[in-house]
Amino acid sequence: MAAFGSPKYFTDKSIPSNKPGVVLKVPNFDVLFDHISNVSPLARQAMTEDNPGGIKAIDNAADVYKWKVTDSNSKRLVSHIDKIDNFQDKGVPLMRFRSTLHGPLKKRGECFSEIISVPDLRQKWDTTNAIFDTIFSAASLDEVRKHQGNKYGEPSVFGIGYVKTKPSFVVSPREQLTLFGLQNFPSGASIIWGMELEEDQNYLFPEDQPKRTPRSISHLFSATLIPTGEDTFDVEYLIQLEVGGIPGWVSGPAVAKTMKGMFQFADGYFQSGLEDGGDLAKRLALFSDDEDADADEER
Repeated sequence: MAAFGSPKYFTDKSIPSNKPGVVLKVPNFDVLFDHISNVSPLARQAMTEDNPGGIKAIDNAADVYKWKVTDSNSKRLVSHIDKIDNFQDKGVPLMRFRSTLHGPLKKRGECFSEIISVPDLRQKWDTTNAIFDTIFSAASLDEVRKHQGNKYGEPSVFGIGYVKTKPSFVVSPREQLTLFGLQNFPSGASIIWGMELEEDQNYLFPEDQPKRTPRSISHLFSATLIPTGEDTFDVEYLIQLEVGGIPGWVSGPAVAKTMKGMFQFADGYFQSGLEDGGDLAKRLALFSDDEDADADEER
């Protein structure tokens, strides 16, 4: 499957992975981040502003596309939800969620990424997955830097994830093979991004999962974090998910419900980073002093 239905989101270049003999395809970073910035005002802030203002600084008149607001209430945890139906003729909506969370700045992008990618954390808010695993990562982030240039922050994560959902009464298992990454910026902002791998990468499916199931496709995924105070930050989460064989008018509400659950978990998890003995505080204590020094140097 081509990301966004087009192979233009990938290049013909590759970098070594953490496993001998396996290489990872390199995306066209310019095309990828151009598309993300066109649909995510916070991502645009992260990439272009030294002091991004977050949700309050969004100028809706600058939107490239016309969005349909489905929910907007500043008093709610998820303060704004809007969508573009049938975005880029994929048959499913592109959905955009905004929220303000409280938690420490330290390793914020990495910890938010782990909510999405670490199985034990993912299961706290998304019980639909039977398997969720990072199966490959870049052998060296220096190789990623060489290809991305200097416009898109500092790469912190680059890898491939495999997802297989549980069967339900109405839907058989679905699987995904996704390239994902995390970029950190000097302002303290972060962008997490992902794209479905093309069919020529199917050889990367886990060897212990030889039977193929219908494919779900993340046509577009990004999550941008913008610091707004010492312990506060805004999040803008975009996802266009095609669940193989399920029409968008059915899958869209299910995706919205899942994302609200994710933000509810993230809210409590990040606040636990401000508490002695909290789950996130314990996780942050595991980062090495060298990693902390590197992060301070970036900022």
